[in-house]
Amino acid sequence: MSIARLALPVLLCLAALPAAAATPVRVQPGDLHLDRLRPGTATYVVYMHAGPGSAIQRAMLATSSLGREKVDGQDAWVIEQAWQDETGTLHTARTVHAARDLATLAQDSTWTTPKGSFTTRIDPPKGSGRIEGEIPADRRARMEAGFPGMRDGWWLNWHSDLALLPLLPWERGGTLRLRVFDAGMPAPIDVDYTVVGERRLQGADGTTYTCWLVETDSGSPGGGNYQRFWIDQARRIVVKEEDTFNGKYRAKVLLSVPATTEFPATAPAGATPPK
Repeated sequence: MSIARLALPVLLCLAALPAAAATPVRVQPGDLHLDRLRPGTATYVVYMHAGPGSAIQRAMLATSSLGREKVDGQDAWVIEQAWQDETGTLHTARTVHAARDLATLAQDSTWTTPKGSFTTRIDPPKGSGRIEGEIPADRRARMEAGFPGMRDGWWLNWHSDLALLPLLPWERGGTLRLRVFDAGMPAPIDVDYTVVGERRLQGADGTTYTCWLVETDSGSPGGGNYQRFWIDQARRIVVKEEDTFNGKYRAKVLLSVPATTEFPATAPAGATPPK
C-alpha cells in the first residue's frame, strides 16, 4: 500500500497546552458533543510492530460505517465494523447506540481465529447475552459473568471508541474520567483520558490536522499499557492511535478515503481466475 495514500505522514509539530488537571472530571452523557456525529465510513490501517524502526506485522484494514436508523422503534446510531487482512474477515460488529445518550442498546460481534469462530450477542438493557460458536469453556464463563453488569448505570461502549471518543469535551483540557465497558469484561470500569498536549499533523494532500493529544493507561495504572490518540479538533475524528500493551506495539492510521469497493470486478465469460 502506497504511503501517499495514508492521511498522515509522520510529520509532527509540538505546541504546549495547559498542564493536566490534578483531579479527573467525570464525563456524563450530557457532556458529549452528540451534535458532531455524522453518518459516514472510515478506514484505518492497523498493524503490529516490535517498536520504533521494526518491521510491520499483522497489517489489516478496519472499516466502520456510522448511520442513523430506527431500531425497534428507537432513534439510534448504528456502527458496522469489519476488520480484514489477507486471509479474509477477522472481525465484524454491529453496535446499536441510543441517539439521546449513546447508551448501547444491542451488539452482535464475531471473531474468527485459526482456532475457530464465535459470535457474541448482547442485550445491555436486559443485562443478558449469549455466545455462539467455538470458544474455551473458561473464557465463555468469564464473558457471561460480565453480562449482568451491563445494567449497572450508563457507560460508553469501548468497542466503538474510534467513533465515539472524539465526542468527549477535550476542549476542557486536563483529565476526563469515562465509564466504559465491552463484551468480555467482568464489569464496567472507569478509565482516565488526559489531554497531554497538542500536535499538528500535515497530510500528503495538504490537509492540516490540529489535534488534541490524548493518553490513557486503559484503566490499568502502573501496568505499562497505554493508548495515545490524535483527535482532530475541527473535525472531531481520531486520525491516529498508538498503543503499547504486553510489550507489543500497535498503530492505527486513518486513510484519507475509506477502503471500500465501489465497482466490484466481474470476469468476462470463460475467463480463467488468477492463481
